[in-house]
Amino acid sequence: MTQPEYIAALLSIIVGLGLTDLAKSLRELVRPHRRVDWHWLPLLWAATTFLLAVQIWWNSFSFLTGATAAFFIVYLLTFLLLYLACAFALPDPKWEKSRVAKNVGGSPAETPGTREGPGAQTALDLRAFYFSETHRRWFFGVFIAFIVMGQIGSQTARALSEGFSPRGQEMLLNGVSVMFIGTLILTDRWWVHVPISVLYFLGVGWGTASSIFGF
Repeated sequence: MTQPEYIAALLSIIVGLGLTDLAKSLRELVRPHRRVDWHWLPLLWAATTFLLAVQIWWNSFSFLTGATAAFFIVYLLTFLLLYLACAFALPDPKWEKSRVAKNVGGSPAETPGTREGPGAQTALDLRAFYFSETHRRWFFGVFIAFIVMGQIGSQTARALSEGFSPRGQEMLLNGVSVMFIGTLILTDRWWVHVPISVLYFLGVGWGTASSIFGF
């Protein structure tokens, strides 16, 4: 097995672990008898992360066939950040809001409590999870780091194979992505999160379809 094949195998395993973590988190949410207050935004970002993982793995083949130690670490860090984005997209089974709820997205959010009746169980609130400061800081922070590291990796790979030739359009798109996703860390307003989340999902979906089917 050649060095590029070793590297491709390792990075493919990392992508597989990320997708497995997403699938496991979703399975825990739909497990029978589990009480969940559903919200579509974390599910949309989970779908976005899934599509992005598929897209990055598919597009990385051309770079990995000529992989060298010069940019192996950068690519390894990129894929590890992708794994963390998959891991942070949905809550762990035991996640629950432990503090008194603040106003979320301009409206008061309920503090998780017991349901009425004997043996009642606290529901896992996906809306509270998504808009919580901890989730926004870690998930979108990792997402930004992934975009930046991916840009560094692709530019390094091109510089080694073709000479330094920065792609202005790609860098501009990634810069705009970082700016808008960074906004999601700073605010919990739903009217900011909704358009950015939907547009990013559509962009990643189109990019993934274009990469695989050659649109």
